[in-house]
Parts: sequence; C-alpha cells; structure tokens
Amino acid sequence: MSPDPRFPFPSYPKGWFAVAFSDDVGRGEVRRLHYFGRELIAFRGESGRVTVAGAHCPHLGAHLGHGGVVEGDTIRCPFHGWRFEGDGRCAHIPYSAHVPPKAQLDAWPAVEQGGVIFAFHDPSGGAPWPLPEHEDEGWTSARTVIWRGLRTHPQEVFENTVDIAHLDPVHGGRGARLMGPPRREAERMWVDLEFEASGDIVGMPGSINDVALFVTMVGLGWVRVETHVRNVDVFARQRILVTPVDETCVDIRGVVQVRETDDPAFTEELARLFFDAYVEDFAKDFPIWEHKRYLTRPRIAKGDGPIGTYRKWCEQFYASASAASANAPHVSATRLRASAVRALAPMRAGLERLWGGLRPSREPPPSSAPRAPAVASPPKKAQPVESAREYRETLPERFAPSAARGVDAVFQWELGGEGGETFHAEVRDGRLEVALGPHPRPTTTLIMPAEDYVRVVNGELDGTAAFTTGRGKVRGSLQMAMKMRRLFPA
Repeated sequence: MSPDPRFPFPSYPKGWFAVAFSDDVGRGEVRRLHYFGRELIAFRGESGRVTVAGAHCPHLGAHLGHGGVVEGDTIRCPFHGWRFEGDGRCAHIPYSAHVPPKAQLDAWPAVEQGGVIFAFHDPSGGAPWPLPEHEDEGWTSARTVIWRGLRTHPQEVFENTVDIAHLDPVHGGRGARLMGPPRREAERMWVDLEFEASGDIVGMPGSINDVALFVTMVGLGWVRVETHVRNVDVFARQRILVTPVDETCVDIRGVVQVRETDDPAFTEELARLFFDAYVEDFAKDFPIWEHKRYLTRPRIAKGDGPIGTYRKWCEQFYASASAASANAPHVSATRLRASAVRALAPMRAGLERLWGGLRPSREPPPSSAPRAPAVASPPKKAQPVESAREYRETLPERFAPSAARGVDAVFQWELGGEGGETFHAEVRDGRLEVALGPHPRPTTTLIMPAEDYVRVVNGELDGTAAFTTGRGKVRGSLQMAMKMRRLFPA
C-alpha cells in the first residue's frame, strides 16, 4: 500500500522513468538525483555513456555525488579512491589487489533517448522492457519543461488519457471518441482518438479544430502523444514523463516537437506557439491531481471512458499484481489524452486563424457526448476579387473594427509574380490605414504569389496547405498573422 492515504496502490511502480534531461549531465560530470525515495547519481563517462546508480559507495557509504570524480567511464569515490564501472563492478582499489566480490555499486539499467535519460525501476530485479524507437529526423528540436514536486501519483496522471469526460470542463476539448478500440499488450497500451478543440487557449475564440490523437503508453512513466491537426495538416508530438520523487510527489517532464514544414521560420514559430500552449494547458490538471482522492469503486457514468480497463492494465506494474490478468486482451470504449488535447487546441487554433478562407479538410467528428454551445459563425464572406490590387482596394470594407480591439500592428503583404504588389495596413486603436509599398518595420509579413493569394481569398485554394508546403511564407510575428482572418475576413 502507498503511505499516501489518497492512493491504495504502492508509490513506486516498476518501469522506465525519466531521471534527467541529457543536457543536465555533461561529459565528465556527476549529478545528484532523488527519485523513488532514494539518493541517486548520474554521471557521464568519456565515451559519452551515462550511468545511473545509488549514490552511496558500498565500501563505507560515502556519497559519490559529493566529491566523486569521473575517470574514463568509471567514477572514483572521494573517501578511499575506489573506482566503479558503469555496470556497478568495482574496477580498482588503490591500496589492495583484491576486490571484494560483493563490492558492487547499485547501478540501475539506464538508456538515453531523444534527449532524456531513463532509469529502469524494478525492486525484484526483472529485466527491463524496450522503449519504443525515437526518431528526430524531420522534427523540430525538442522544447522541454519540468514540473517538480507535484502531489500526485504516476497512475493518476496517465488516467487522464482515458478520462474523456474531464476534457470539456478542464481543457475545452469536446466530442472526443475512439477511432477504434483501445489495444494493450504487456506493458504497452494504445489509444487513438479524434475530437474537436477550441482555439481559446491562444486567444482566438470562434474556431474549431479537427484533431486526431495517437497515444502510446509504456508503463506508468512514459507516454507519447502524436497529434495530427487535420484541417491544417500539421503534426506535433509530446512525450509526458512522470517519475516518483518520494511516496507523495512526482516530477513531470514534457518534451514537445513539431513536424518540420518547408519554411524553417514558419516551423519555428509553430513550435513556439504549440509549446507555450501545451505548458499553459497541461498545468490546468495540477490543482485537481494534488487534491483529489483515488476511489477504488468510483460511480462511473456512461461517457466517462474506459477507466476500469486502464486501471486493470496498471495492476501489472506493482509487485503484487497478476501480470496474466493485466495482460489479458480487452476491448473498451473511449479515452483521451488530456495532455495533447490542450497542446493541440492551441496549435490548430492558431493556424486556422492565420489563413483566412481555409476550409476544414473533413467534417468534425460526430460525438454522443453533450455538445458545448455553438461558436459564433465567421464573418460573412466578402465578394471575390480578380487581382491583388482589387484585394488591397477592398481592404477597408473587409476590415472588422470589432476584431481590432487592442491591436497595434502593421500587416504587410508581399504578393509576387504577375499582377503582384507590396502593400501594408496599419491597425491602431481600431482604425485602419492602407498604403501601397513596403513599411520599414512591419509587425508581420505575408509572402505569396499574387495569383495564389487571390485564389486563397476566393476560397479556391487551401490556404493552410499553401503555407505549410512552402508556397506561402510568414515573416515576423505568427501570433499577429493569426489575427488577419478576423481583421480582414476573406
């Protein structure tokens, strides 16, 4: 049983758990750690290999994190100079040719993957299972965050992946449903979802996002959420890594990446927006986790999601569990990855806002869950235009002053090719001034062939596809660019 009276299960499940980011442990460095109620160390040898081990020397108990020195791929104790290999074996005693056979440092199985150092925790000494392969090619560099000392349990955190009913009141996600039955095999569980996400988190109310979410859980310390914002064809992924600190608290690490587009500057802006929104939205669960109590017999209602299936799967990660029971095949009804719902809401919102005239690539997913009130319809579509010049000349009548509240920016269009021109619009205090030619300091600039932009305005070309494939580009503030649809409805 857990010493925390809120939870009826042990505090420390078995499995892979993140103990540091790779950047935290440089070559030749020793870092002190505290996880699973124990003092640990991580050190990186000359070869680059990382070792995670108990902090105390088996000789007379000196703490290797206080004065221990890395020599080659070994660590030397500051007390008597004993040196230990990465697998825990004593490699050298400076004053004795005989090494006691039990002079073993408590080394833990460790791997380094995707910028994170993982250690395998299993008090029974069982063999570690493999983590899924990780590929960085084609993705942005990882943006990371760590939340320390949250009063909850890993099982509670990942239960949000199946607790569909909390998404609307906590995260604004609605209409979530499974794209197929959840699957589980040994230490892994997979859930594929689709749902509607609001753009409110990035200050862009009125847009609805069509999101598909592919969740992989490996034990109770590792989750990967692969996100496809289908109406703008943008992909992102998050890893949510939860590690017990002691019997009452956990650390949570987040690692966020976006699939690269043909425009590096645009990709970087998307990555920043997505990460910022993820950090903000994920934290909405914290007050609930830190104060809720786990109920062994919850009064489940239809539409809550397959919470019972998830809990049964979790049993195998505790010493008293029956692995055979936990691994038995099971078909369930629904579940969602809360973490991504939040991260996703922002991303898609931003892009939909960004390119006016976009149309969803498909209808939003149907749902049996109660629906939130419908969002306001977008402004009435203006008349089609035949040229970039005509679009510029009609900007004053397209301008929506109600959307300009608090906006102080210069929006610039660089429309090239036949019939192209450069012009800008200054929006200040709800007023608009349009001028031909470039501005010396535009807030954001939209770059596209004039012919393509006219087609986007007229609804003949998918604006999102044009930008994400490199036919169009944005220079400057992407957040301001996302306001263009509201300011200048197509």
